[in-house]
Amino acid sequence: MLEEPEAKTYLGDNPLIELILHLFKRQLSAFIVIFGRRGSGKTDLGLLILEILKNLNHSSLFATNVGVKDNCFPIEHISDLDTLRLWCKDNRGKKMFLFDEIGKGLKRRSPMSNLNIELINDFQILRKYQLSIIATTIDSQYIDKAVLGPEILDGYFVKESWKNPQLASYVDYLEEFSMSFADIPGTLIKFDSLDSAPFKRHGEKQKPKFKDEHLNILWGSAVEGKTYKDLGIHQQELTRIWKKFVKVTLESQVTRHST
Repeated sequence: MLEEPEAKTYLGDNPLIELILHLFKRQLSAFIVIFGRRGSGKTDLGLLILEILKNLNHSSLFATNVGVKDNCFPIEHISDLDTLRLWCKDNRGKKMFLFDEIGKGLKRRSPMSNLNIELINDFQILRKYQLSIIATTIDSQYIDKAVLGPEILDGYFVKESWKNPQLASYVDYLEEFSMSFADIPGTLIKFDSLDSAPFKRHGEKQKPKFKDEHLNILWGSAVEGKTYKDLGIHQQELTRIWKKFVKVTLESQVTRHST
């Protein structure tokens, strides 16, 4: 796990509520990660943070890739980068996004993937739209290390025990303090605990529909990263389609430059 700074006491009638308010008021946006094994209550804590911020009137715009079942205030369901961008640009004011299982999107084993690069870049850009991100993941070893440094990450929670979800500790990078909690309540927001919380680069609404089926196949291969098996064709067929596309593209460029 990440190195912890020296601990200090955080004052307030309710330490958790005081901490949450402080974390999300001190800057226009914040980026906080919640670590913990399966069943430790990471998603529950993430939704509790949204609930606290709503009750404190800190923001009226909330979204998550978690499957929320029932709630007393609106929470948008966003599971792709395209929609997250549009949501940030189309709405003014402070926005909160709970990115559940961020390790699936920002995989440490594929740091140069298109989704990794775009997410890391967008974290900096979208924060200018007053977007704060609360992310959950099992452990730091599963997430691209580029997002774990103090240049991007403001601080992190750790849910130490799956047996007692009321336990948690917090480490802050900006002000270099840490604190522990032993009585964290559960969120009132109902959600699907079995939801895999997927997050993709492109949403279905942004996917173009080409009249040429070969272009749909190429889009699936190049943009969505699908394999020939995912596309339901043989590998040789996918190679043939790629070669034809490259040939036509190059020939058009040669014609353009020769005229």
